[in-house]
Amino acid sequence: MSVSRNPLVDLGSAEFLDNFRRSIDEFDSARLPQEPLSREGLRKLVDLGIYLPAIPREYGGRESHQEMCEVIEIMSERNLPLGMYTMIVTVLFLRNVASSGDDALKEEVFDDFRRNPVIGGLAFTEPSSGSNLARMQTTYHDDGDTYRITGTKHWQAFSEQADWWIICAKHPERKEFAYFAHRRSDGGFVTTEVYDSLGLKNLGYGLNTLDLSVPRHYRLTKSRESLGDAAEILCGSRFSKAAMASGFLRRLSTESLRHVNSRKIGDGTLHDIDYVRYKVSRIKQNYVVCNALYRHLMLAEDYYSDLENSMFASLATKVLASEFMLESAIDYQQLCGGEGYRTGAPDNIAAYAMLDARVYTIFDGTNDLLCQHLANLFLREFQRSGLRSPLEFIGRFGYLEDAFCHLTDINLSHIADAPSQEKIVILGRILSRIYGISTLQKASQATAPCTRLAVDDADYPKAIAVLKNEIIGLVNEYELAGRLAGTPTASGPLRPHATTVTFDSKVGMRQ
Repeated sequence: MSVSRNPLVDLGSAEFLDNFRRSIDEFDSARLPQEPLSREGLRKLVDLGIYLPAIPREYGGRESHQEMCEVIEIMSERNLPLGMYTMIVTVLFLRNVASSGDDALKEEVFDDFRRNPVIGGLAFTEPSSGSNLARMQTTYHDDGDTYRITGTKHWQAFSEQADWWIICAKHPERKEFAYFAHRRSDGGFVTTEVYDSLGLKNLGYGLNTLDLSVPRHYRLTKSRESLGDAAEILCGSRFSKAAMASGFLRRLSTESLRHVNSRKIGDGTLHDIDYVRYKVSRIKQNYVVCNALYRHLMLAEDYYSDLENSMFASLATKVLASEFMLESAIDYQQLCGGEGYRTGAPDNIAAYAMLDARVYTIFDGTNDLLCQHLANLFLREFQRSGLRSPLEFIGRFGYLEDAFCHLTDINLSHIADAPSQEKIVILGRILSRIYGISTLQKASQATAPCTRLAVDDADYPKAIAVLKNEIIGLVNEYELAGRLAGTPTASGPLRPHATTVTFDSKVGMRQ
């Protein structure tokens, strides 16, 4: 196979990323129209190499997990919807063609994406099934040399714009799911309605009907039972929220501080008000947390590997990052006052930030559902461990063990005592915060992967204090849920003793 060589492939990583970062000013959310990205705009991004990290080297790409992460993070700081745009095409579409595509399909897809301003999307969700993909009605039939796929999909990003799709469909007679690439120009994928979404307007969502045939080699080689492959695919998307949150919150932290220092109030500025400084600090600490989540994604995970065994971390990342994105967007809008409620305001992006961040707690599975899954994973492993103390188990559980030394003064003894459904959701949120503390502890002891991601050492204890405070509140909410449901509380009030956040050596318990 002979592939023409893009000169960007020969650049060092730092030079490639610096060139990309310096060249995307025109895509800033304060400038770019709130509408699907034009082909001319996408052409410029393709020429800058936006897809190259997701394309294998043998097909003319850069094949770099860390660069995939960094391009998403850089784009999210400039324009959050375009961060999501980048993630969908690279992590959801190109990654899965690379991992599971036939050689002929790979050659066709990667040649198209290296040369042309094309878009790839993911078609999973349906109007009748919501978050329960098992209930999907789209089916596939073996039709000799092709597969025929019929059904309806909606809430696909790029509904009208995508040139390529990965489509999930089920066998009409067996509980078997399969995944197919489809080139839109081959026909049969028709957008019947365009949705007026509240945010992320650069992506373009809608309702699509499918009646199409694909060549046999367009079927991806996925072999897990039931929807196991869909879950693995979504791990990549959920992990990517760390990259998007890191870029987005770095910007909100910078802009909120600049705004309160320049906004005149009497003889001073907004920054002179104690509560304002507290809110600005909270946005910053939320960024520090998401920066730690992002470091874990960059250094400990790999988009070029199977992510099934990282399910717990991907769920915790999505829950925590998306909730901190939304919380920070609300605080930023409050700090901007009336101008923060104005789309197109000349001195802030607060209105767009709020609208765009809102959907992150809903897409890729609502956080309430993901918290249930997160808690159930934890409870299953806890029961298998044979331990009686949840805190002791946390000290031995790989993704949480580094948080152990910061939790010994919080009463977690009853969080695993056959919780009811409402308590399971709250438990999932508790676990996401514990995971955040664990990633902060690791980050505090390591060198930043690049200067741009460096954090002041003094901020780590503050960020851990933020998460501990949230855990305390959630533990009390856990108790309250039982009281509101009329369930007696075995432990009494679950309120911690006063705590002091320190960074002593890790004392996690191990077997």
